[in-house]
Amino acid sequence: MNGELLKNFSPKKFLFVSWESLSGDLAWQIKKEGHEVKAYIKRTDDKDVYDGFLDKIDDWEKYINWADVIVFDDTGFGKEADSLRQKGKLVVGGSVYTDKLEEDRELGQTEMKKVGMVVSPSWNFSNFDEAVKFIKENPGQYAWKPSGSIPSDLKGLLFLGKDEDGRDLIEVLENNKNIWSKKIKNFQLQKLVQGVEVG
Repeated sequence: MNGELLKNFSPKKFLFVSWESLSGDLAWQIKKEGHEVKAYIKRTDDKDVYDGFLDKIDDWEKYINWADVIVFDDTGFGKEADSLRQKGKLVVGGSVYTDKLEEDRELGQTEMKKVGMVVSPSWNFSNFDEAVKFIKENPGQYAWKPSGSIPSDLKGLLFLGKDEDGRDLIEVLENNKNIWSKKIKNFQLQKLVQGVEVG
């Protein structure tokens, strides 16, 4: 059976498109299996990741017609992915809808509730002082999470409060509000619950 599959094996051309070289290990494995792979990495600090392993390119759009399969490994490429799918390209990655789910925490919570998932109570803010006031008036443990489009240097930023009255989160927000408010326009406080986070 395996011999028959290998006899019909036809190598494909894979184009990996990444902000931060997130899927180089997958691209390398696909290359080792006999496929052609080209990788585009936008972030300057990550451009040397996988040097010597993958063929790097500076303009992924020039290779759309070259590729049999295009892999977008992060959010923010939904519009391009949807457009390429409509043109008949094989695309692995998100969509405009999944980008919205990832970036808009309120939408994500609403969609999870629609399908019967239990979600932690949450409150949305666009002002750091209002969030601090909320915590002072409603002491407790909260998770602070940015919402909306986040600059890459702040991606993954969140804070899980440990103090039962929220003092540690208040301190973090007050100490960072002048810097963060320039880059983070919306954020969410979620009631902290114990357990395994699922994203």
